[in-house]
Amino acid sequence: MSVLFIYHQLCRTALFHSRAFMPDLRLAVVSADDQVTSSQLKGAHVLCPCPQLTSYWTPPPSWPRRVCCCETLAKMSPFGFSVFRDAKTTCIFVGLILMTYYIIMDIILFLRFKTVDIVEDSKPGAPDEFYSPFTHLSVKSLMNDHTSQYIISPSAEYLDTFTQFSTRFSFITPNVISFTHLFLGFVSGKFVASDNLYDRRVGVVIFQIRTWLDAFDGVVFRAQSGTHLQFQSVRATTGYYVDTTCDALGGVFLCFGILFYLMKRFDPYKQDLPTWTKAQEVASKTGLVTNGHSSASRETYSIKYLFWKVFCYGLCLACAGKFWDLTVGDFRDIFQTPLKDPKMAMQQFELCHSTTTIIIFYLWRILEGQALLQYVLIPIIIDKIWEFLNYTQYILLCIIIGLYIVSLIYIRHVSRSILYVFN
Repeated sequence: MSVLFIYHQLCRTALFHSRAFMPDLRLAVVSADDQVTSSQLKGAHVLCPCPQLTSYWTPPPSWPRRVCCCETLAKMSPFGFSVFRDAKTTCIFVGLILMTYYIIMDIILFLRFKTVDIVEDSKPGAPDEFYSPFTHLSVKSLMNDHTSQYIISPSAEYLDTFTQFSTRFSFITPNVISFTHLFLGFVSGKFVASDNLYDRRVGVVIFQIRTWLDAFDGVVFRAQSGTHLQFQSVRATTGYYVDTTCDALGGVFLCFGILFYLMKRFDPYKQDLPTWTKAQEVASKTGLVTNGHSSASRETYSIKYLFWKVFCYGLCLACAGKFWDLTVGDFRDIFQTPLKDPKMAMQQFELCHSTTTIIIFYLWRILEGQALLQYVLIPIIIDKIWEFLNYTQYILLCIIIGLYIVSLIYIRHVSRSILYVFN
């Protein structure tokens, strides 16, 4: 019996050690899955250059869209009309209202412009004078974009008039406001980079607040410098360079937010759930078995290709902003400079109010840098930013450069015409 007992114990010990050194197939399968997952993570990690240095890649907090009740509002029908259930139709409806408003205001603006001399009308107003978009006209205000001219600037001016913000809070300088809207531009870019459509819409709202503050710092500057209602850039000053730099960086943050969103959207390592498409619906009606899954491969692009798409629009923003600023300065030197000679002053007035001048002014109102920023926010809201970048990649830049060349030729023609009268 003792011999059998010892033999039984030896067998159990041998079996235990053999199991200890025997590879487990389940562990092998799990480790293989882990390797695949790690390789996918590495691939996705490569898509984000220096992810440890940027916060754009991380998702934004979800409480802003919960506070704004974006999901709830999207499912509701405002004013009881079913047309507002879809974001696209809502944007079209609001866009038609804004276009009608802008056209009516433009008619009033340019009818008054035809009757005034901007040399005198562009001078500062009294400190207690109430703001109007049709008074104290200057080249800059005539070439300003519609949203800034008729919505953002009036609201900023009225807020300062009613609250006396620039007087009561005189310690808040325009540069402080500029740095504030620079920070909001960064936050907006972070939300625009999110996978969630409602987060991106929150980013659009934040960017509009940034744009409003961009106009408000000019209101505070004019109130504190004694140039109330005088709309012209004061170059060669620290505030001018701070404001332009913060504006440019705000656009850069928005473009990077769009870029990071597109990198997430077209990530080749991203595992999406199967989607039901129209083709599968038709196939199911014909009796073909599809299981409700799309057999088409998901659309993916390289980082360089996505970067080039966003870079082209960023280049359009930079060119439009810089060319607009240069054109405003050239036209201001010609049309807002007092001339002592009566014949030259008359020629200056006629050329300023000519049809060609008005057309060039109006084209710059449509293609100004701030206008392009407003345009890019619309496809973000309706989730069509990729289509928008494809449609405007090269043609928009060609139009801006062409308009600037035509403006330079016309400016030279106007200068020679005024000098010809003098000679």
